[in-house]
Amino acid sequence: MNGSARKRGAVAAAVGLALLTGLGGCQTANDVAMKVGAPPEGAVKLRALETRRFDTTDEKAMLTAASQTLQDLGFTLTESAVDLGVLVASKQRDAEEAGEVAGRVALSLALALLGSYQPPDWDKDQTIIVMVVTNPAGSGGQLDVRVSFDRTIRTHQGLTRTERLDDPAIYQGFFAKLSGGVFLEGHAL
Repeated sequence: MNGSARKRGAVAAAVGLALLTGLGGCQTANDVAMKVGAPPEGAVKLRALETRRFDTTDEKAMLTAASQTLQDLGFTLTESAVDLGVLVASKQRDAEEAGEVAGRVALSLALALLGSYQPPDWDKDQTIIVMVVTNPAGSGGQLDVRVSFDRTIRTHQGLTRTERLDDPAIYQGFFAKLSGGVFLEGHAL
């Protein structure tokens, strides 16, 4: 066998091995069918955290109370579609923490001593975004209020990342203030 034929054989073997390896990781049609329409893992828990049911059908009054609650919490209303039952608000906050800065600088120096310098980068500021959505809850004269808190963090070097805030205390605090604002009891779903 000459060198050219040997190279072609080696390439064919490599391609065949790659195909077999790829096929081993494929999902069957049944696996995919089982996942279609299924809620993502943790969706039910997240919905319970984010949603409360109120004994009212007055969406306008609920959105007014939600707007006032957000303003009391230091948010600025950025978007409002009362006809659709949607409010969006945001606030800017410092995200710099001395421990993180010191740790990032120390890591950068340690890497530099090992010959691999990486400039230190740490969280600088953040924008916290909250969205409130109201929906009539069936025919029982109730209203569902769902709120979500997210934040976009900008680092010292200008990079950004977005993450959901899922601390139950944030949601409980919001709904406690909202319930007080509308003098209605919010029921956990």
